[in-house]
Amino acid sequence: MNKKTLLGLIFLSFMMLSCKNYYFLKHTPAVNNEERNPVYDLKFAKENMQFTAFADYQVNIINKKYVFFTTKDVNQTLKANFSKPYTEQFMFMYTKMSIYNNLLGFYYEGASLEEVKQAYGRNPDADMGNGVLYAYDLGKFHVVDIYRKTGNGVIRFINLNNPDEKDPPNKKFHLEVRNLFFGLNSQLWEKNADSF
Repeated sequence: MNKKTLLGLIFLSFMMLSCKNYYFLKHTPAVNNEERNPVYDLKFAKENMQFTAFADYQVNIINKKYVFFTTKDVNQTLKANFSKPYTEQFMFMYTKMSIYNNLLGFYYEGASLEEVKQAYGRNPDADMGNGVLYAYDLGKFHVVDIYRKTGNGVIRFINLNNPDEKDPPNKKFHLEVRNLFFGLNSQLWEKNADSF
């Protein structure tokens, strides 16, 4: 292989890595429930799950004013505690409110909640029976990781706050996560964790 070909391959590899982002823009249209909240059919592997969002959550579009993370930030979050490579991404949503939430979803085929607990090395901030929640600070972000077991693995919801918003000690952000996951989506859990 000559130098030009080798340099070309290195440049192409670098470009492919630098162009990666976590904007998942393949959501199927939502159906509104009786409270007029959109319900999405989230698909991962050969499974699916109904997920209800508030009306201000945005999907399939990007407004960088409300997207707080970079690819590097998500890469760091994915590796910080549970570093097993994810199998696929199935979600990206954000609110049109600057104080709230950037939400990403990942599927880990073959993973278990026990693996997750061992990787974090501490008790979860909430245990929902079929899921666990960990809240922590990472770099400029406050992160709420929520894991739920599925038929063949676990799914992980990563909630990121707006690091530029004044919200000590993340009260508004935690309230948003509680209302979204344990209010609107309480049916996902064996035990509710609205007090985390």
